[in-house]
Amino acid sequence: MVGVVGLEIHAQIQSTSKLFSGSHVRFLAPPNSLVSHFDASLPGTLPVLNRRCVEAAVLTGLALNCTINKKSLFDRKHYFYADMPVSPPSCTHIGA
Repeated sequence: MVGVVGLEIHAQIQSTSKLFSGSHVRFLAPPNSLVSHFDASLPGTLPVLNRRCVEAAVLTGLALNCTINKKSLFDRKHYFYADMPVSPPSCTHIGA
């Protein structure tokens, strides 16, 4: 039997835009000043994956001798609250 240890690492990637939208990021920006339609979860909006962030993450993984998956899948969850119209919870499948 072989033991396996998994690690989840959180790191901030230097980027001028967000991971799933084209909105800019700026330290100490006023609240709600850098929000796109996708960030606001408006119906019909779809994410656009930031290629620079993915490349930086892959390069970091390679530098650490990690195994890089050829395919990654994400689920975009929508949360509904009591003050919103009644709707069932939903997930949007995002493949990269």
